[in-house]
Amino acid sequence: GGGKSSLMFALARAWPGRTLITTTTRIFAAQMNLAPAVVQMGDEALETEGERWQALISSLEASLDQFGRCLLVGPVGAGSNVEKALGVPSELPGQLLGQAGIDLVVVEADGSRMRPIKAPANHEPVVPPETTLLVPVAGIDALAGPVEAVAHRPERVRELLTAHDEWAAADGQSFIEEGRLTAVGIARLLTHPQGGLKGAPEGARIVPLINKVETAVQFAAARQIAHLALREPRVEQVVIGALRTPEPVRAVVRRVTAVILAAGSASRMGRTKQLLPWGDTTVLGQVIRSARETAVSHVLVVSGHEAEAVEAIAQAEGAATLHNPRYAEGEMLSSLQTAVRALPPNVGAVLVMLADQPLVTPETIERLLQAYEQQGYGLIAPTYEGQRGNPVLIDRRYFAALLALPVGAAPRHLLRRHPEDLLLLPVDSPGILIDLDDPQTYERWRMGNSKQQTGNN
Repeated sequence: GGGKSSLMFALARAWPGRTLITTTTRIFAAQMNLAPAVVQMGDEALETEGERWQALISSLEASLDQFGRCLLVGPVGAGSNVEKALGVPSELPGQLLGQAGIDLVVVEADGSRMRPIKAPANHEPVVPPETTLLVPVAGIDALAGPVEAVAHRPERVRELLTAHDEWAAADGQSFIEEGRLTAVGIARLLTHPQGGLKGAPEGARIVPLINKVETAVQFAAARQIAHLALREPRVEQVVIGALRTPEPVRAVVRRVTAVILAAGSASRMGRTKQLLPWGDTTVLGQVIRSARETAVSHVLVVSGHEAEAVEAIAQAEGAATLHNPRYAEGEMLSSLQTAVRALPPNVGAVLVMLADQPLVTPETIERLLQAYEQQGYGLIAPTYEGQRGNPVLIDRRYFAALLALPVGAAPRHLLRRHPEDLLLLPVDSPGILIDLDDPQTYERWRMGNSKQQTGNN
């Protein structure tokens, strides 16, 4: 619900090739008027199936030659004084791809009676089996009222969201509170195998859209929904937008793994600095806590020197661990390469964090994540008073180049090679520049941190 037709026509306008727009459900006259040309099935008074097929292809070809895109509908009828057209058979969109020069077919496969969200009935949705990209859609106004007011088939919504679900058990959140959907409830509907993913062909990409997001409050809620939806492994990314505004796409939310490089032996410190005390935890423990307070999808600690002790801290703080047996060979780069090789394909980026930077704040990390979601850069690094620091965010499109860097190189070499895709993000925290490289620096900032914690208490 919440903008499927608008999205369908917007995608067709944006595509540079020859585009067929169609539906396997039904479409109303007001929506049909958005297309530059409409081809209707069922008008040909022809004897054979082959003749009808050739007539259809000829009609489509003529419209596409003139406009580049057109809408194909089934028979037109009238109901409730509103003209509407029926949809096409589910097997037809796949058959038409490649015909008449068509290189994109966009299909509306479900209806929601103008409501911002729904749960499908047994006969819904009608997804073509050749679908390569499935976009479950919800309007952010699904949060704005009781389930019965915002949802199509509200009884089915409640049925799906009251059944035992591992999502609810994961963190105790409720799908419906005081009769209204919550953020986790919308995320679950969008990604439920009997909700937004119903009928999704195996191998199809899944990219949900959260639509009608115009205010700051709506954006914050949509971002929460997006990150919750990424719990579903099949979801590639989540788009946040407002299709009928000058800014139709406001953010693209992908999984970001925080990779904490904790393999070094800290020769200048004389001790393994990531194991040193820091408040009520350790230096490494504080870095993990800061990462876990943000919207990163996962936290992965790469160990090397004193691996057993490092991994024990990481596991106690809820982070995953990975050992780099070659940590002595260019510790930072080899550890990052070890992590990148181990990442699943649904991770969109890594946030490279150093285990000796406990003064990097969750607020700084969140600023980097939001910049990545909203501005589209593939490389992002924070700056303080003109100096570049850490952590650095690296998009998946640079993973191959990262893995190809030779021994002795460093991740910063990628930043130098691609200045056109590098965002230097000013932040107001000097912690991005502070490494605990020697005993004096450690004692100075540890004491300052202890005083700050005492003052807060």
